[in-house]
Amino acid sequence: MKPDSRTRRTFLFIALGLFLAAAVWLAILESKSYTRALCTRINSFGYSVSPADLYTQAYGNEKSISEVVEEDLETVIEQSKGRGFDADVNRVGRVELMLWHMSDGRVMVIYLVDREPELVFIEDPDTGDTFPIGRE
Repeated sequence: MKPDSRTRRTFLFIALGLFLAAAVWLAILESKSYTRALCTRINSFGYSVSPADLYTQAYGNEKSISEVVEEDLETVIEQSKGRGFDADVNRVGRVELMLWHMSDGRVMVIYLVDREPELVFIEDPDTGDTFPIGRE
């Protein structure tokens, strides 16, 4: 037995309503996310990055950036501080690394502690050179 056209229309409107409600809910959640706030801050330097562009790796809780990075950070600390980031590599919390592969082959490197950006800089993967963000 096939449903009549009125029943089909009713189910179609219900499905459409559920889809629209889900889309609005997702938009609200995404607009309040820490990755959206991070992208907004990075984009204030003239970039166009979205949360979908970021690759994330978590290093765990109760760690510091200096514990998970085994390189000299002095240069990137100065570059990050020069752009308004705290660059506290000894702050303990949940450490995350986010990478954005930029269109020119460079990579923006973002270290967060407890979802707050601490170190943000650009690296040329071919040479290992680092640059402050927003540098032309």
